[in-house]
Amino acid sequence: MIDSLTLIVILSFLIPILTTRITKELVPSVAFEIFVGFIIGKSGLNLIHTGSETMEFLSNFGLAFLMFLGGLETQINTKKHAGGLISSPYSLAGMIFILTAIMSWLFSSFLTKTFNCSKSILYMTLIFSTTSVAIVFPTLKSRNDLKNTYKQTLLYAAFFADFLTLIAITIFSAYEDKNRITAEILIFFLFIAVVFLFVKFIKKVPKNENLAKSIQMVQYKPHIQIGIRGSFAILFLFMFLSEKLGIEIILGSFIAGIIISTINQNRVKVLRAKLDAIGYGFFIPLFFIYQGAKSTIPLKSETGLHFIIITIVGAIAIKTIASLPLILRFSLKETLAGGVLLSGRLSLIIAASIIGTKLKIISKEINSAIIILAAISCILSPFIFNLILRPKKQTLFKD
Repeated sequence: MIDSLTLIVILSFLIPILTTRITKELVPSVAFEIFVGFIIGKSGLNLIHTGSETMEFLSNFGLAFLMFLGGLETQINTKKHAGGLISSPYSLAGMIFILTAIMSWLFSSFLTKTFNCSKSILYMTLIFSTTSVAIVFPTLKSRNDLKNTYKQTLLYAAFFADFLTLIAITIFSAYEDKNRITAEILIFFLFIAVVFLFVKFIKKVPKNENLAKSIQMVQYKPHIQIGIRGSFAILFLFMFLSEKLGIEIILGSFIAGIIISTINQNRVKVLRAKLDAIGYGFFIPLFFIYQGAKSTIPLKSETGLHFIIITIVGAIAIKTIASLPLILRFSLKETLAGGVLLSGRLSLIIAASIIGTKLKIISKEINSAIIILAAISCILSPFIFNLILRPKKQTLFKD
């Protein structure tokens, strides 16, 4: 029988070839990769051995690399935006997150009081506040016809949601051990300090003539690929720091990408193309297929169908309504499409739900509903997004 890794690699090659023409690019490859994962994994044919350390490592690195590329795409600048401060990508992303938190609190209160499914409204709020950069970023990456400002705003909104809820869930889960709370906060600020010092060092590198000359001597030699080596060195350094400091590796990976994006933009464009080839050619599709394969969808769950439907509809409505601030800068279609895309959830909401179940904060019923929500939304949200904003003729760049 063919081994799991070989099967996944073959499928990652076949999926885009078989699906792109059929769907006319309305459904991004990532959605089919997850769906195929469901079919060949625990919830379907059970062809994938999900306990393998090799598969776990490659999958986790695929997620880290995806976040790394997301950071690389993020343009941190201090320029004034055309629409003013209130409609800048940062401000819009912040408003979306605040509205998401408010809507999530109201919906969580309703679920808790109506179905008695959780001991903590706050924790439920954190669960429904999540989104998935892992869904948002690849979907936007495939759409060169969309404005960069629009894509940046949605990426910031997704990252704010994942980053802030990730920190909050980490602190919340440490609440039982009061000593850990102080430690978590101190470690987080230590990590930020390390990032700040590293960025200062990177920016000084071009000013060091001896080091700059040494880099120039090897940067154009194809058998050395010094840019790729440097990128992986920074990525692994921040993954290592994240693990040692107890910070989520996806956060360290994202920051590593942001750091590299601060380098001269002309160099970054060439480097990004090479890193995209490595990521989207192997690690990232492997992550999505494996993520689907190891997810167990509770098809025979005793959870009431109406409860599952209410949870799914409510979770999608939260993000769609919370994304209304986008109308300050973008069209109604772009606003609705953005809200739908941000409603896609995957690994973080499942992880948060599992943590909540272990802590006995949420019931098994809500855990089952959340897994089904993740399975449905990660496929539907990119599809509906592309249905609302149908892909136009692709261009290289769009401002």
